[in-house]
Amino acid sequence: MLSEDIFYAKVSPSALSNPRWIDINEDLLEEMGLRLDIENPQTLEAFAGGSPLDGWDPIAQVYSGHQFGQWAGQLGDGRGLYLGECAGFEWHLKGAGKTPYSRFGDGRSVLRSAIREYLGSEYMHALGLPTTRALTLIASDTPVQREILERGATLTRLAKSHLRIGHFEHFYHHKSYQALGELIEFAIIQLDRDLEGLSSRFEEVFGRYIDRSAKLVAKWMAVGFVHGVMNTDNTALSGETLDYGPYGFLMAYRDYYVINHTDQHGRYAYGQQPRVMHWNLGCLAETLTPFVPVETLRALLDEFPDKYREYYWAEMASRLAIDPTHEELPELVNSLKDYWSGSCMFYPEMFASMFDDSFSGLSKSSEGLAQLDQLRVRWSEMLDRSFLSEARQKAPVWMLSHWLLDQVIQRTERGEESLVQSIRQAIHRGLNEPCQIAIELGRTPPDQTAPYHLSCSS
Repeated sequence: MLSEDIFYAKVSPSALSNPRWIDINEDLLEEMGLRLDIENPQTLEAFAGGSPLDGWDPIAQVYSGHQFGQWAGQLGDGRGLYLGECAGFEWHLKGAGKTPYSRFGDGRSVLRSAIREYLGSEYMHALGLPTTRALTLIASDTPVQREILERGATLTRLAKSHLRIGHFEHFYHHKSYQALGELIEFAIIQLDRDLEGLSSRFEEVFGRYIDRSAKLVAKWMAVGFVHGVMNTDNTALSGETLDYGPYGFLMAYRDYYVINHTDQHGRYAYGQQPRVMHWNLGCLAETLTPFVPVETLRALLDEFPDKYREYYWAEMASRLAIDPTHEELPELVNSLKDYWSGSCMFYPEMFASMFDDSFSGLSKSSEGLAQLDQLRVRWSEMLDRSFLSEARQKAPVWMLSHWLLDQVIQRTERGEESLVQSIRQAIHRGLNEPCQIAIELGRTPPDQTAPYHLSCSS
């Protein structure tokens, strides 16, 4: 049991004004074997930051971190409250008011950013990527000032663990090695219990953090996901995608694509994500130096690039229904990337377009079709039909694009609150099934050459 005042602070949430349900993730509730009494006003009140339900014990966790490569010092749960564990998940309520770690913030979430995380995390889960999940989404009449005045919202986020690299960094940089040791032991029990009590457990768990992180970023790269703000306080030890701020998906294939307008130097560009994850793990390795020899940590850290490459090619092979050991796989993938770097080519549609030459998505280029036909012939010769069914299931036929999300957000803010539920239900039916609402709202893509950026409050 971790001690209060060292690792966390107890917090009383602050209720939203006139809250109302936008959506409840019924599929996730069913997966967990749970029901919510949504007719009870106390349930709505609790998930909107009011009086906690029985069994909830709201706390805010302290951590630190590197932001854009610079040490940022103490951070912590500034607008989120850990509620407890249930059905194999940690429950976390975002937007319920100030905590001791809010710094200059108001502790609130706005409806715009809550919708983006609610739908984005479920879309990522449907793509088959490790991620936090979203359980409830609530809107309110509470005014929240961002660039403009917006409406406050809450989102209930579920995760295997909310522990981040920044948790370890906090105690390491404060030279609180006893507390750091306690936290590492806690993390082992939470995520890697089979290592508990082993003399080599700190060394072995670092190897697992490397493995999980390499696998995660390989999956991001395969589907064209851009996280946007890969600070160490947003890097989970569980290997889950954590923090849906300025995220997005590639349009045309661009290694240098940057979505975060704060990221003026492109540190978190799409193509930089493997390198940044490696750098973040170097920060994690430093926190373990009081317990594990530096040479051991360095040797484990040096395994990351090879692990990443292995996972990346395995992921691409799986999504293209090709044997991962096929010697021509890298050449084919690079040729496909080259083709999808053209104008009006939307990279996430690459996989569906390979499986169906009549696929009609957002990619509308009339140029280079002969090149695409040649690539399809080459791909068909490499295809392993025993992998085809699984690959088709993974191939999205509609994109959760930034302009689709913009439409959903704008219409929800104008009162069309059922849109979020409709998109979420379509996600759960399967991304290889058409979603008519998404097609209608996202059918007019913007100019791909025009810059599109989001802020960290997105």
